[in-house]
Amino acid sequence: PAGLNATTFPAKLWRLVNSPRVRSLRWDSQARGLLIDRSLFERELLSQSDAHSAVGEGAGGAPDSFQATHFGSFVRQLNLYGFQKVPGWVGAAVPGDAGGWLHFRNPNFRRDRPDLLLRIKRLTRANRQRLAAGLEVRSRQPSRFQQ
Repeated sequence: PAGLNATTFPAKLWRLVNSPRVRSLRWDSQARGLLIDRSLFERELLSQSDAHSAVGEGAGGAPDSFQATHFGSFVRQLNLYGFQKVPGWVGAAVPGDAGGWLHFRNPNFRRDRPDLLLRIKRLTRANRQRLAAGLEVRSRQPSRFQQ
């Protein structure tokens, strides 16, 4: 959508979960939550210490790879952007899967509503205070290195 910085974490995540090339991320059955296969995600999308892992073969430093090298850092990013783990959810993403998928939700992260991505803001201390005061929270402009 217009006004969305394509390099933000929510925008990258939305593109990845919708990509047919990414196998470690899927929408839940209602397309309102994110399912993550941790072990596959680590191999497929997290940066490696010696070289940056990218989506798919031959992508070489694709903008949709994550800078995090540990899954815990990725989950921390999810939490900073208001995603919450669905408690007690254990199951297969699709029939025939062995299970072990993690389930996260954010009310503004939906397959059919990319326009809602504009509402997802990084929950810094200052942003939390602004939200509590009923003020608008704006995303930072990308640095010159992200452009």
